[in-house]
Amino acid sequence: MIRTVIIEDEEIAAIRLQRMVQEVDSNIVVAKHIVSAKGAIEYLRSNVPDLIFLDIHLSDNNSFEIFKELEVNSPIIFTTAYSEYAIQAFKQNSIDYLLKPISKDALSAALEKFKKFAGAKVPNYRAMLLGEREPYKQRFLVKMNNTLKTVNTEEIAYFLSEDKITFIRLNSGKRIPIDDTLNALADQLDPQRFFRINRKYLVCIDAIKKMYYTSKSRIQVTLEPTPDDVNVMVSVERLGRFKKWLSL
Repeated sequence: MIRTVIIEDEEIAAIRLQRMVQEVDSNIVVAKHIVSAKGAIEYLRSNVPDLIFLDIHLSDNNSFEIFKELEVNSPIIFTTAYSEYAIQAFKQNSIDYLLKPISKDALSAALEKFKKFAGAKVPNYRAMLLGEREPYKQRFLVKMNNTLKTVNTEEIAYFLSEDKITFIRLNSGKRIPIDDTLNALADQLDPQRFFRINRKYLVCIDAIKKMYYTSKSRIQVTLEPTPDDVNVMVSVERLGRFKKWLSL
């Protein structure tokens, strides 16, 4: 069963899209219809649908405002009457960009494209659209005391960002600065082993020693080696994806 969300402010268009989706594939269930960017942000903070149908112009704002508020990793099929937003949509997790009025053939092709990659644990949708699949990074070239050396990913406990500098924290406890940003690293590393838990930390699953709720919507993690931060929290907007990642 594929759980989808339709984010569309025109009720007639949403009803038509839902009917067409279910005609194309009865295994797709529309779990929620949302009409505003604000409502989408609230819903996506704690829910991770398998697929999102997203209109560009919503009742309160442009839908790209959603991505300024939180990181959305669900694949997206954009549905709009405007062609000029295609490049901007491509920068998100765009599976396809369907122009209204949407035909059943176009919708069917978009869903087939989505299902080709639905079996992947955490697919790289940008690479998918380019028809590419790059190998995950196995080692890093780092500078230590004016000496160059390689560090294998198996040696890395986590990456952290501090004062606009990114560091590798090795299992041994050593901390090494590198040039990559956490965003770039998240695209290069095996997503079954590494997860961005908040703006500051990208962690290897082996480095997580304890996890516990501090409130209904907050999880604190204990990392090894112990970081300088006393409390390392999973950000609220990543909580649903974090729990899904742990159960891969």
